[in-house]
Amino acid sequence: MLRGRANALLIGAAAGIMALGGSFCAFADTVISDIRIIFRDCYDTEAGAVLEPSVTGGEGYRVDGLVWSEEPGAWQPGKAVTAKMTLSPETGYSFADMGALPQEAVSGARLEEAKLETDGSVIVKASYVPVVQLGKTKHAGWSDDAKTTAVWDSVPYATAYQIRLYRGEGEYVTTLTMGGTSVDLGHYMPGQASYYFEVRATSQNSSDAAFRRNGEYVASKAVLVEGSGKRAAGRWYRRNDGYCYMDENGAAVSDGWRYIQGIWYYFDRDGFAVTGWRQINGKWYYMDSERRMQTGWLELDGKRYFADSTGAMAVGWYQASPAEWYYFHEDGSMASNVVIDGYQLGADGRRQ
Repeated sequence: MLRGRANALLIGAAAGIMALGGSFCAFADTVISDIRIIFRDCYDTEAGAVLEPSVTGGEGYRVDGLVWSEEPGAWQPGKAVTAKMTLSPETGYSFADMGALPQEAVSGARLEEAKLETDGSVIVKASYVPVVQLGKTKHAGWSDDAKTTAVWDSVPYATAYQIRLYRGEGEYVTTLTMGGTSVDLGHYMPGQASYYFEVRATSQNSSDAAFRRNGEYVASKAVLVEGSGKRAAGRWYRRNDGYCYMDENGAAVSDGWRYIQGIWYYFDRDGFAVTGWRQINGKWYYMDSERRMQTGWLELDGKRYFADSTGAMAVGWYQASPAEWYYFHEDGSMASNVVIDGYQLGADGRRQ
């Protein structure tokens, strides 16, 4: 924190002169006692490029000579780069003697170093993690060889793709998230009907999602399935009041995790895919009503939770995204409007 002593010294000197019956007239710089540097992410919704953020300072000084450790054109989402800049005081302002700046002095990046120079400027180094707005695929259609196989062009920086399948004029069938640029949807296309799909670039897990914003959906043309469609090796089936899964060898899945069409499911000892909270090997996981394991932020019964990229519920201090710390109670619920370990948490749960 930059701490000013100039004003106090000036007032003390003036009081001394007036006590001696003298007169006083002087002009002093306004001392900058606080520094605030803001990194704001910038997005290109059309091209899907990784852009340099805007960097701004506070009142009484400007940001000059910003230099990056790596040229912006070579940046990768999620891979940190270092910014070095000079904070130059405006006319009539000056920085006071400087101690250690708090991390909160920099927003949207992580403070690495700050140093007051002999010329009155301040040199600051900060670590910034680039983000990207994913673009749209240039093509979405069906394979010439298999009319039930959806294909699309890759999108720069995407680590996964989300596909939504529809029947007829818009009857929703299913949603899949997976890597690669093709998937056989025959298992979901039985009977004689027309089908089309939408696809968008997305992230493989919550860690990727912190640095990649989902792209826009692109729709394919409809295709007519005249037969029963191709069948996938594994299949879901209903038993009693639950859902079970038979693998490619015809064996029922039970007692463990299974990765199916890009989604994690957990099956109990009786072979049923579970829903809701489930403690597994000492950690808690949440499966939605469709039995899919959840990651990222969860809003349940008026409380907020966070599950990491493995699906495990966060407990204690957790960095959900760059420069954003939260605290989660033993039951996984997010803390807010409270002081924990000396840190103030806001209404949104973020550490101030």
